[in-house]
Amino acid sequence: MRLFNKLLIIIIFIPISLYAEDSLTKTDKTQLSNGDKELLLALQEEVASLKKQINDVKKSSSIANNSGKNSGFTTYSSKVNNQNNLYLSVSQVGGVDPREITSNITKNGRLDNAPDDQGVMMSKGKIDVGGTPAITTQGQVTYLGSYSGNNSIPIGMISSNLFASTILGQREAFGDYSVFFGGYIEADAQTWFGSQISRAGGLPNFPANGQNIYLTNSKLYFLSNLGHYVTAQFDFDTDETGNFGLGNAFVIFGNLDTSPLFVTAGRSKLSVGSYGGGGPWTSGIIDEFLSPDKVTNVSINYKSDTINTNITVFGSDDKKANFSAGFFYTDSWTPDLSVGFNAGYVFNIAGAGNGSISQFLNNIGKSNKNIGVLNFDSTLAYSMLGGIWQLQGGWSATTNQEDFNLDGSSVNTGAWYLGLAYALTLGGRDTNFNITYGESYNAANIPMPLSNASPSFGLAESGIKNQLVVSAQRAYFDNNVLFGPEYSYQKLYNQQYMNTLTLDLSVYI
Repeated sequence: MRLFNKLLIIIIFIPISLYAEDSLTKTDKTQLSNGDKELLLALQEEVASLKKQINDVKKSSSIANNSGKNSGFTTYSSKVNNQNNLYLSVSQVGGVDPREITSNITKNGRLDNAPDDQGVMMSKGKIDVGGTPAITTQGQVTYLGSYSGNNSIPIGMISSNLFASTILGQREAFGDYSVFFGGYIEADAQTWFGSQISRAGGLPNFPANGQNIYLTNSKLYFLSNLGHYVTAQFDFDTDETGNFGLGNAFVIFGNLDTSPLFVTAGRSKLSVGSYGGGGPWTSGIIDEFLSPDKVTNVSINYKSDTINTNITVFGSDDKKANFSAGFFYTDSWTPDLSVGFNAGYVFNIAGAGNGSISQFLNNIGKSNKNIGVLNFDSTLAYSMLGGIWQLQGGWSATTNQEDFNLDGSSVNTGAWYLGLAYALTLGGRDTNFNITYGESYNAANIPMPLSNASPSFGLAESGIKNQLVVSAQRAYFDNNVLFGPEYSYQKLYNQQYMNTLTLDLSVYI
């Protein structure tokens, strides 16, 4: 109705404007009164403004027709905005309404951000790391981004711990009946040196020195909106072996424009922790042996701008049901400081796709025993020195005691880590530098994976006691191609150790 009224004004006043301009050419301009001149100028400005608004409406209508109700087949990344918000380009500044700039000028003459965008990595009142230099582990976003379900990032970069929440949060960018896809490829060139590593399962010792290049990840994602309240997702995964496997395969019931509650059903990773402390390739020490993996489950979820929480039930066998719960919080506290926190619990970690605890229980003949796990992670992100500094820490431990050291004593096992990262745009390229350190305790007899990327490596017979990771990442060609050199040092309880140098390549489709 407002647009119709404005069009009516144009129809009425354009002839008046043309008539007035014609009259000026035939008579002396000085014969017009000051009031007439002001009225004429005001009408001309109004006509120009209305023409601009009509053009804007046409453009937005065209976009809505392309990505709204109509069906379509497109890539996920092409629909999700991923602009860099560390700086404004000339084109971005040119599209800003001068009145918006004026309204944000303070009494002392400073130009402040709009209220919804105040804070580190804030966009429209939400934490969104899509416009900042990516920090990833095995392709997935880490540090502050791993606590948020609002990230506008490639689908392969979405944290598996908040995968469904992030997909649903970006749903408005796609039509009700549309199919979209994405992909992720990761390759790692490695060299390692240290001592021979004793491996679990009776495998021969792994060589103390070597080098190779591995295809460590290749994923193809398919997603589809089946109406306004149903979204389905599945992906196929493979690696160096060439064997294909099913990754996620689940359905989301709900839409955030109706309710903050939604339900997922199918195969996906349990959402209980962010599990930081790693590098571009090497996982954090907690993730190595105390995190869940993908299992068939049903979850009830709540999502807001700052909170994601869920309660999930899953089955490990036909005899008993298991459950997990997770809570994630992230927000901006000041214009320069943002925070993230999560707490999670898994009732039966061995039945949640965890290979290390499961194999430990099999080795001691207690495969049916429940081992619960608590997990806590937190991150502080602070903007200074031309970039964003992030400090992260986490702790996880079992809630049940067992002879994890194989010395006859029943104890709880656990681990902790600290990490520091600095991300900035350096030489026109998104770049980050990262260092993490972690330790485990009472884990001498728990098999664990190491940094070696060989798909035939399996698990080390003894657990990791100390882990140090130093790394960097830099975008090349565009922000969908990341190169990450990494050094990791891992010392085991049996005094064996491994130094691993990795050049990680991550490509997002």
